[in-house]
Amino acid sequence: MVENKSNNNPEQKTEKPQSLDDIKEVRRLMTHIINNQSGLDAAIKEINRKVNTKEQNQATRYFATFVILGIVIILSFFFYFRSQSMNYANQSRIREEHNKYLEKEVAELKDKIFSMENNDIKAYNLYLALKEGDPDNAFKLYGEFNLSALSRLERTIIDNETSMIKQKAALKKYDEGETLFKRKSYEAAIDRFKESLDISSTGDHVANLFYLTALSYYRMKDYNKAAIAFERFLFIYTKKDLPKDRSELLLGVCYEKMNQLERAKNFYEQSMRDNRHNRYFPTIRDRVKNIEKKMEKMKESGLD
Repeated sequence: MVENKSNNNPEQKTEKPQSLDDIKEVRRLMTHIINNQSGLDAAIKEINRKVNTKEQNQATRYFATFVILGIVIILSFFFYFRSQSMNYANQSRIREEHNKYLEKEVAELKDKIFSMENNDIKAYNLYLALKEGDPDNAFKLYGEFNLSALSRLERTIIDNETSMIKQKAALKKYDEGETLFKRKSYEAAIDRFKESLDISSTGDHVANLFYLTALSYYRMKDYNKAAIAFERFLFIYTKKDLPKDRSELLLGVCYEKMNQLERAKNFYEQSMRDNRHNRYFPTIRDRVKNIEKKMEKMKESGLD
């Protein structure tokens, strides 16, 4: 037994150093592990830092890209809506101008239609005035016509109708003047003749109107106006009859009455050359002789 105990002790003595080595190894390993763990933690932290840095940079790039993209989209929408608003504004302005043009055209068409309607009414009234023998109303209606709104044919018809009305009215005034002339109401007759000329200066009666006007002035002893009327009559009257022969005589007499002897003498001589068959040819010849005698006496008295 004692041997066994003595035998066991050496084993124990030999195992004890081994356990110390193990402990040291374990410590070394633990230290290594701890060191490795610290390095691993540092590596992990470094990796995390780099990863975080990369993610932050990437996030920053994403954010910057997103911001730039947003700005581009906003500017795109801005310029798009701006162009659309300008387009709508231009279209609105064009529509407004077109509407104004249409309103103006409609107003002009209304005025034209109104004018045409009025012209139609006035034309009908003019027709009634013509048929009913009311020339004064017919002239008034004609003056109110808007001739530019009528066609060429309508203007021609209205002008012809109005001309006929004027001639009828002028002839009516002339007839009234002729009646007054026969009644020796010369001044009233002259007024009617003037009214007739104011209405119309055309017609077959115009020459005789000047003749009667001249006779009226002559009988009123207004020789100056009588001479003018005789001159107008002889200018337009071409027939060689009593009124022409008489007018040539009385016109010379008017010149004599106005003491225009030279003019009277020249006119008499001209009328005798142009109208040798004048019924008053002997009278005119005698008056020429009397004028020559008067002129000689005036010349002699002037010499004395």
